[in-house]
Amino acid sequence: MQPVIETEPIEETRGDDWIWPFELLDEDDNAIDLTGCNFEGAAIKWDRGSLPLTIANGRLTVDAVAGAVTIIVARADTAAVPAGKRSRAVLPIIDTLNHKSTLLIIPVKVIAP
Repeated sequence: MQPVIETEPIEETRGDDWIWPFELLDEDDNAIDLTGCNFEGAAIKWDRGSLPLTIANGRLTVDAVAGAVTIIVARADTAAVPAGKRSRAVLPIIDTLNHKSTLLIIPVKVIAP
């Protein structure tokens, strides 16, 4: 699986709910089965801080067979992400053969409400 890197920032307002759905498709537009993969280390990161994205904390949902990953950050949590600083969402993936790739790196432009 090749890494996908988005260069255009997502613009979000601090203190709002953030929901970012992704569908992973192969070259024939078929869903990539993510069964058995994990996303250890997924986070929204900024200088001197991060907000972990895990299935356990509800900030990451995965429909493995459909190749769908959704990042969901509630408004109470987005308030912790500083406005005006460079932030990024990082989504690493570890496949069933224990190969680690960075699936997504998305710049996030956080603006004050």
